[in-house]
Amino acid sequence: MKRIPVLATTLFLAAFLAACQTPMQMPWQKSSQAPPVELLEESTPAPAPAPAPVVQDGLAISPQQRFKDVPLPLEVKEDFERSYVYESPTLQIGRMVYTSKASVNELANFYIKEAPTTEWILQSAMQAEGGQTLIFTKQGKRLEVKVQEQGIPRPRLLILNLTPDTGSGL
Repeated sequence: MKRIPVLATTLFLAAFLAACQTPMQMPWQKSSQAPPVELLEESTPAPAPAPAPVVQDGLAISPQQRFKDVPLPLEVKEDFERSYVYESPTLQIGRMVYTSKASVNELANFYIKEAPTTEWILQSAMQAEGGQTLIFTKQGKRLEVKVQEQGIPRPRLLILNLTPDTGSGL
């Protein structure tokens, strides 16, 4: 009677240890082999690509922007408790806090690529451990983009500060 549970446990452990011995590739490691390529016959037309709102080589732009001239990546989640926005005909001020599953570099590159399309000029970029800060200006406005790590299991933090440009050079 006691042999059946011991035998089952032994078989389970043997299978588990065998599975642990096969080499596993972690997501950050590059594959040494290229993925297999599927050849198409000449008579088979290539399938049409599905339309997607993704910006080429980067993140997509969200249609849910708080300010029309401040780009926002798609699939970010706003933290309403930590955000505020004020807009009048002569003044726009805001601190918008978002979380994103995209990497720090993906988010920073999104702003480096997309902000100039709405006439923002990159004034400075600072990279420090766990994050990046980008400063953009345009006529009368200053946009500070901070992207920060929050730890491995948590999404990245994206903080956008829109203020009037005081002309201080930063």
